Amino acid sequence: MGAAKMPVPSQRGDARPDRNILLADLSRRLQRIDAPGPGLFSVTLAVPELDDVLLPPPLPDLWSWLRPGDGMALIASGTAYEAVCSSPERVDEVLRDLDWTHLDLESDFDQSGTEPVAFLGHGFGGPDPSCLPPAMVRVPRLLLRRLPDRCELIFSHHGVASASELHALWISEADRLLTALDAVVPSAAPVDLVRLDETPQPDSFRCRVGKATRSIAAGQVEKVVLSRRITVAAPRPFRPERLVRELAARHPSCAIFTVGFGERTLVAASPERLVACTGRRVESYALAGTAPSDPADPFLGGRLLSGAKDRHEHQLVVGWISSALNDLCDDLDVPSEPRRMILGQLEHLWTPISGTLKPGAGLLQAARALHPTPAVAGLPLESARTLLDELGESRSGWYTGAFGWIDRAGDGEMAVVLRCALLDGDRAEIAAGAGIVAASDPEAEFTETELKLRTMLDALRSA
Repeated sequence: MGAAKMPVPSQRGDARPDRNILLADLSRRLQRIDAPGPGLFSVTLAVPELDDVLLPPPLPDLWSWLRPGDGMALIASGTAYEAVCSSPERVDEVLRDLDWTHLDLESDFDQSGTEPVAFLGHGFGGPDPSCLPPAMVRVPRLLLRRLPDRCELIFSHHGVASASELHALWISEADRLLTALDAVVPSAAPVDLVRLDETPQPDSFRCRVGKATRSIAAGQVEKVVLSRRITVAAPRPFRPERLVRELAARHPSCAIFTVGFGERTLVAASPERLVACTGRRVESYALAGTAPSDPADPFLGGRLLSGAKDRHEHQLVVGWISSALNDLCDDLDVPSEPRRMILGQLEHLWTPISGTLKPGAGLLQAARALHPTPAVAGLPLESARTLLDELGESRSGWYTGAFGWIDRAGDGEMAVVLRCALLDGDRAEIAAGAGIVAASDPEAEFTETELKLRTMLDALRSA
């Protein structure tokens, strides 16, 4: 998983037909739909005409999920169903209780992977200075799903509607999405950013690291994760779709996603897979232990792999994830040695852990068992949370929460919200953390957070 840049795909392919022709074809095909009953109703249509789309267009309240390196994109337009929830557990209840029916109009279409999709996400837990909802579920009115072998539009509606009302709603939403896809998103010259605020201040962060290492030495915790957040301003408003394009080019192996909250948009390029499920197969990433990446230093990777401090920090996470998944799985594959994940100016120790879920277990149960991992909280979990409160730690804007998608069959993926920015006009709030263990040095941990912040700062300059 290297850091090579991916060619940014065109927003509009040469072979794509005229928007009006596409709309007329969609209208004809949707005429076959009868009026739905109560509950959530979705229809899938194949649209090979849109298979060049890999990046979200300029849409307000943008929700999207991309795996650029895998040729996968989920781009939402409008809302069919939404629930603001008090906790991640409430999200699970909402999804389980949905009365959701689905119709695939392509009788000769491969049925695998055609299920409709819900987005879901939540914060780290506890007070959120950004005042975002604790957790949310959203089923888009229209979802463009692009996979390596096909492209689909999934239309959804919640509640009773006549066939004519449904048809009008869906065609209007399709027109909105296709119009946005036709829009040209111009590149922008890089600009300088101004730091407006830091929480905590640099010296305070170093002091917290020192207090944390003393708590570790006293046996209160084995590890705790401390974070910093900064607010920056640009001379122009940030554009979420332009930031996504920058991140997709720089980090194609990451999960890149957007979550719209009215005037604000969360944009992230997360390297950390919390959980992914396909059928009964499950996978999670242990990602802990970080060093600068330098192509001119051929020995740097070896030092990271053999360094006692980083290996210890990483092994704590591997052991915890393995234990959490073991209770849900019939079998589990845990590699004996970590690999290196290189992401721009940083490289991380990375162990992908996979297994076969027991009957009845699924993505939602695995996500609850795994979040928060020691990579974003600490160990033991409750003691680490107590120490974080004592040290004045707060997590803002869903940072270190989780976001992802799940389809009606239960397949899906969630990522930890890392390498993220909460955009609000010409302001952006970004955060980065460091895992503190007994051997941690305050200055080194501060430097690590600066390197992590730079990942998003560099992309924001061109957004």
